[in-house]
Amino acid sequence: MRSTMPQHSFGRRERGAVLIAALLILLVVTLLTVSNMRGSILEEKMAGNTNDRNVAFQAAESTLREAEVFLESIVSLGDFQGNAGLFGRTDAEPAFYGDTTWNDSANHVVAQTDLGTYARPQYFIKDMTTVTGALGALNMSGYGDNKGSGDVTVFRVTARGTGTSVDSAEVILRTQYGRIF
Repeated sequence: MRSTMPQHSFGRRERGAVLIAALLILLVVTLLTVSNMRGSILEEKMAGNTNDRNVAFQAAESTLREAEVFLESIVSLGDFQGNAGLFGRTDAEPAFYGDTTWNDSANHVVAQTDLGTYARPQYFIKDMTTVTGALGALNMSGYGDNKGSGDVTVFRVTARGTGTSVDSAEVILRTQYGRIF
C-alpha cells in the first residue's frame, strides 16, 4: 500500500508558490498600468496646453491684422490722444506685460471678432514717428519695392490673445506698421 500523504503535502506547497508568484506578477502589471496612465494623462495635458497656446497665438495674430485694417481706414491722427488704446507720439505707451494695461479699457481696444477664446483679444496702437520723403516709402509693399515719394507714419501695434479656458495661455505680439497718408 502506498501512502499518498507526501504527494498531497507537496502539491499544496506548490499551489501556494504559484499563487504568490501570480500575485507578484499582477502587482507588477498593475504598477506598470498606473505608471502608463499617469504618463498618458501628462501627455494629454501637454497637448491641451500646446493647443491652448496655439489658439492664443492665432487670436493675437488675428488682432494684429484687425489693427492694421483699422490703421488703413483712418484719415487723420486726431484720435491718437492717449486713450481708448490709441497713443500719440508724446503719450506714454502702457506696459504691454502689465495686467492693468489689459484690464483698463482706456489702454486698449477690444477686437471686433469673437474667436472663441476665453477673453476677446485686445490691442493698442502707438504713433511712433514719421519717416519723411523717399526714405519712408522704401519697402512699403516688399523688399526693394519703391512706392515713390511720400511720408510714412510708423505705428507700433501690440496685441494680446488668450486661450480657451480661465487658466489659459496668453500671447502678446508686437509689430511695426507703416502707412502713407
